[in-house]
Amino acid sequence: MNKTGSKVFLSYASADQQPVRRIAEHLRGAGFQVWDPEQEILPGADWLSQLRGALDSASAVVVFVSPDAMESRSVAHEIEYALGARHLRGRLIPVLLRPTKDAPWILQSLAPVRYQGPGKTGQQIVELLSEPVNVRQAKRPA
Repeated sequence: MNKTGSKVFLSYASADQQPVRRIAEHLRGAGFQVWDPEQEILPGADWLSQLRGALDSASAVVVFVSPDAMESRSVAHEIEYALGARHLRGRLIPVLLRPTKDAPWILQSLAPVRYQGPGKTGQQIVELLSEPVNVRQAKRPA
């Protein structure tokens, strides 16, 4: 993926804001445009319209998996969208922040990144985002 202009959508629960923001800084430093709903959608804005526009224009979706995230309807909808959107095929990257039994099985099949601090995890995400889609898909377990 070409970093310049590539938009990365972050999907996460509010409880996970701290590590996600630090990873977002790492992604921005690597040249990606990061769309964070917590920071991009202002109070009173048409939340659903802005969210749909951001997902439609995203080059990738990074979903941060935790017990809180798996209880979030918004995160569930964002995962569903990313799995079904043709332009995001091979570009859904799960990051396991904290162990959870409630994560959808499909996320495990996508070779998730395990959280190892914002710097190392951010670098792993940058590497995945920099690979061609067919390389990422080939790395998935059978």
